[in-house]
Amino acid sequence: MSTVIEEPPIVGLSRWLKLLDEWATFYETDPKAERTPSREELSAFDRAQSLYLLKERAIQTLYLSQSPSVSLGILEGPTPKTRIWLCENCRAQARKANLSPVEYAETTGGCAKCQREGLENDYYSLYVLNVDYGALGNWQFHTPVPIGQSYFPAPRSEAAPVVGRRPVDRQGRMTRLGQPISAANRRQYPEHTVVWHVWNGIKMLRAEIN
Repeated sequence: MSTVIEEPPIVGLSRWLKLLDEWATFYETDPKAERTPSREELSAFDRAQSLYLLKERAIQTLYLSQSPSVSLGILEGPTPKTRIWLCENCRAQARKANLSPVEYAETTGGCAKCQREGLENDYYSLYVLNVDYGALGNWQFHTPVPIGQSYFPAPRSEAAPVVGRRPVDRQGRMTRLGQPISAANRRQYPEHTVVWHVWNGIKMLRAEIN
């Protein structure tokens, strides 16, 4: 008689959250994303933002678990000068170039129709949430400091120390940390299935926390 051992809720949530993050990156950077059927009638950009919102909820739940397997740190980014909000045409050009809006803005500077504003010092810095469950797996999730600081400890505090700097390429441009989901995994792990498992993982972990 075999015994089925259930994996800890943190592990299950982390596995599915990694796939969710890859789906979001695919929608944000791959031109094929606009032609990919989705659970919602949204543009690829809006689909990416919807998945990123769910990602934020998930990593907040992982942090609130206070598990010894979860740690938090900061990857420092360069000091920003001006934030650029891409116009629709530049967003389309970014997708054609396989770049996220941020990457395109950093590379080209946008155009005259793009909006610009000053930025806080940590705009390009990232919180990095590490989940280390030994033999069961190790995962890292990132979120921009301006977003994560609403629920994470302050950057450079004892609970969120600097652990490194954001990687850059030879031209000094920040490199993307996440990868888009592969075609094989898009078939094996459909978006709606991944979303369901992430929501369920959040529910299970919150039940354990409470």
